[in-house]
Amino acid sequence: MDNTKAVYEKYKDLIPYEIDFIPFAGHVVELFMPGDYNPDWKRWRIETLPLIPDEFRFKPIEDKMPYYREAVERLKKGHYNYLCNNCDPGREGQLIFHAFLTTVNVNLPVKRLWPLDTTEETVKEALLNMRDETELSLKRMTDASFLRSYFDWLVGMNFSRAVSIPVNQKINLGRVMTPTLAIVVQRELEIRNFEPKDFWTLEADFGGYKGTYFDEQGIVNFLDYKVAQETLKKVGKTGIVKKVEKKQTKSYAPSLHSLADLQAECNERFGYTMQETLAVAQSLYEKKLLSYPRTDSSYLTEALAKGFAKMLKPLLAIPDLKQEAEAVLNNPSLMQKTAKNKSYVDDKKVSDHYAITPTGVVPDFSKLTEEERNVFDTVARRFLAIFLPPEVTDRTTIVTDSNGLLFKTTGKVILDPGYTRIYNRKSKDVILPTVNKGEVYDVVGVHLNPGKTKPPPRYTDKSLGSIMENVARLVEDDEMKLVLKQKKGLGTPATRGAIVEKLVQLKMIERKKKQFYATDYGISIVESLRGKDIIQPELTATWEAKLMDVEKGNLTYDGFYKEMIDYIRKETSNLLNVKTRITGGTDVQGGKTEPKVIGNCPICGGRVLEGKNYYRCEHYKNPCTFIFGKTFFNAKISVTEAKKLVSGKPTKEFSMSNGEKTWKASLYFDPKEQKIVFVHENDKGLGSCPTCGGTVRETEKYYLCEHYKQKCRTLIPKVLHGTKITKTDAQKLLKGVWLGPKEFTWKNGKKGKAKIHLADKIEYEFVQD
Repeated sequence: MDNTKAVYEKYKDLIPYEIDFIPFAGHVVELFMPGDYNPDWKRWRIETLPLIPDEFRFKPIEDKMPYYREAVERLKKGHYNYLCNNCDPGREGQLIFHAFLTTVNVNLPVKRLWPLDTTEETVKEALLNMRDETELSLKRMTDASFLRSYFDWLVGMNFSRAVSIPVNQKINLGRVMTPTLAIVVQRELEIRNFEPKDFWTLEADFGGYKGTYFDEQGIVNFLDYKVAQETLKKVGKTGIVKKVEKKQTKSYAPSLHSLADLQAECNERFGYTMQETLAVAQSLYEKKLLSYPRTDSSYLTEALAKGFAKMLKPLLAIPDLKQEAEAVLNNPSLMQKTAKNKSYVDDKKVSDHYAITPTGVVPDFSKLTEEERNVFDTVARRFLAIFLPPEVTDRTTIVTDSNGLLFKTTGKVILDPGYTRIYNRKSKDVILPTVNKGEVYDVVGVHLNPGKTKPPPRYTDKSLGSIMENVARLVEDDEMKLVLKQKKGLGTPATRGAIVEKLVQLKMIERKKKQFYATDYGISIVESLRGKDIIQPELTATWEAKLMDVEKGNLTYDGFYKEMIDYIRKETSNLLNVKTRITGGTDVQGGKTEPKVIGNCPICGGRVLEGKNYYRCEHYKNPCTFIFGKTFFNAKISVTEAKKLVSGKPTKEFSMSNGEKTWKASLYFDPKEQKIVFVHENDKGLGSCPTCGGTVRETEKYYLCEHYKQKCRTLIPKVLHGTKITKTDAQKLLKGVWLGPKEFTWKNGKKGKAKIHLADKIEYEFVQD
């Protein structure tokens, strides 16, 4: 609004009316709560469902009351001819204005200011050519904005109660919040259920370079060690170069920041949450240092591009950007060229707001917080990067054939860092020797590199925000995919952070460092609602498609309203019949529910419950004896570690003390002794047996699998043919690594060198001096 006011003041003489400006800060009113409509609706009772008001009503938001009161007072005293809606041009801007209007007794015609960008010329034209709010397209957009708010209220209020009341546990549900929870839960279950598998890659050393075995599917990860060994034995003594491919690639600067992009980069660089980044960007906007942050566009308009020089000026105040910024400012043709680059400047890709950029106001960095400096710096670098040359990289690929097996070698050399030079990125060149097609090289070594498959990564603010925006990837129906792409996913860039924080606040998910973990409470909610609309992103897609039809005139307000009420009645009834078992949370009146279940008792099989100070079996003293404290010799036992104990696994290593001495040990529940015992480092074993998966432990003379002579024959002597095999050696053998060469003394007294490897037994590869 400040920008509009400034343009108005400058061109006041040209504009044929006087304007008073009344400030808002987003929504200043909200829909009534259930108890505001009917006192009986305040308590959560089945008899009241579904909650459907005769007429939806709005009331002032408590912390926005100063804005609301000022607007009401000025409307009473103003003697105005008409009102002008200067909120954001879009559906939400319509709701902000017209929802407020429903709460005041004002009967004036309404004009609409609709600038496509905030440049001076565009705003001036919009002031001179204000639209009439009775325009059919604007009226339809206003209808859609109210219907969307009603739908979200009906979903949240009715579905939450329908699931909560039958089990006396308060469960908050929402059109965007619950599908987001389901996304985190799905990843959590994938991680928890993941079973790592050993694999091996085959590497050949051709003297000056090494290559990895591959086929038409790519690099081969052998899951069967015997197959890997058999393939290794097929490698020849020489390799012939089949192909040498050199390719030069150019990587241009990324697009300018939308809010989602800025949130992602700030999470990656500084660990800021989506909500934190939005708050800081909003503060910088209010200080006139950054453009409007609540944008989903990453483009500028051609009109805005004419102000590149002004936007670049603040960068001169950042020491390590000053030289680059000066070079751009002294090169008008470069700025003109960038202004024509459709990767950054495209009128067709700017709707309500344009990309986040510096405004041209030079900051006093001494008056900014560290967070404000960091966010401003992030935006400044991204903006400067669009004027800089691309990063140029030379990539080389060598394919070598050894006895019919193909090995790939890749190298990379950065010829010109281009725009990346302002990011101080560390990139290591991989330089390969000059080889030519047809040349033959000796195979000087060949071995198997062990590895383990990894579970999918946990979501961070960056990746969760990304999947919320691009949730269409998780949807199979093509029509729903298209709607979600047009809608740009679940929520908006401005609301996603608050939705995630609400999930954390409700303890459905938790944030540890930068990563999200679904809690047992959150998991139990999603598991109980499997197959229901409320956990599916398609719910948003289905009703967003209907809202778009309202805006286009393909569906009337009354038609949408009837479909909405019918759906709410039907789905509320369905949810009342859901068989729900929720772990944790509070009851519908705000009290605690039953304790959290962490597993099954290793003594009697009952449920192990988390209490305030202890973990105990539900049958403790009746007649079970299983109980242990949350603090054990001054070590705090978390729920995660307690779950390991009850499932028969050792915990992580703790630092413990008894007042006289300190020591480190893991804990383990011994089923024979029926008590918790210490597991010291020597007791843990060296690793997993490659044959049966059991634990290999050190004995006086051997490293033995715990199942030796039962179902397994894995044994590694501590002294093998006169040569000591250390713990480190044994651990390498267990991982499939070839050791050596080592010198051994054979039974005939002769000495010789060999590499050794563990398969079903120790195998040797003799080496000649």
